[in-house]
Amino acid sequence: MLAEAIGEGALGMNMVGTVVANRVEADCDPDFRALREINHAIYQTIPGTGIPHFEPVLNGTLYTQRPREEDLQRARNLLHGYRDPRARMSLWFFNPSPGKRWRAPCSPTMPRSPMTRFVYAHRNHCFYVGVPGYCPEFYR
Repeated sequence: MLAEAIGEGALGMNMVGTVVANRVEADCDPDFRALREINHAIYQTIPGTGIPHFEPVLNGTLYTQRPREEDLQRARNLLHGYRDPRARMSLWFFNPSPGKRWRAPCSPTMPRSPMTRFVYAHRNHCFYVGVPGYCPEFYR
């Protein structure tokens, strides 16, 4: 959460953490089947490419950020069931302007994921949900 949303405050970190936990809970085809643990979701790759879904895995910042106690507590809360209400139904997020202090406009659908629709933005991230009929295991 820290590596993905550093600079976006506790809310931004909670929201991206919620999306990762949602992916594990969703367990639906084709995107999230058999993600049994948080680390499976974090290290998931784009099918057929071997490219990680998450920028901090791709650029290595996942391994260089040093969490503080409040960051560790945020992760514990997530593991014990806390989900940010704004991100509770989101399965995707996207930063359209990585490395920038501003965010480019959010696209109506998540890039490379046409079965999505934009719901809201928080600082540098755009959040998306599945279209009706996508992942009924999660969207009950």
